[in-house]
Amino acid sequence: MADFAAGNSPILGSVAIATNPTSGTVMADSGAVPYTDNYECRVVLSQSAAAAFSFARRNATNSADVVPFPMVLYGAAGQSSEYVILVRLEKDERVRVTMAANLTGQAQVLIQVEQRC
Repeated sequence: MADFAAGNSPILGSVAIATNPTSGTVMADSGAVPYTDNYECRVVLSQSAAAAFSFARRNATNSADVVPFPMVLYGAAGQSSEYVILVRLEKDERVRVTMAANLTGQAQVLIQVEQRC
């Protein structure tokens, strides 16, 4: 098992609680990563009604998803859930979470991205 890279603090990304977010709304974005490496991505979903979210690896210009992403993450009504996903990112790429479908209710997403070595 790989260890976390020494001296590299986790990258956090989130937005304020969204009310009635629509499909495609960006819920969390890591920003560009500084190094090419494996990154552990922890995604925490919280929503008032059942919801579908899209987790994607984005290219260095943040203009397109990098295959095989995106992948759909599901959150149950009134519950929080956490997904842990190991992703290989190139320098300046990023991960982000968007709404995969319209939601009538509230939702918030937190992502924590940490370099592995």
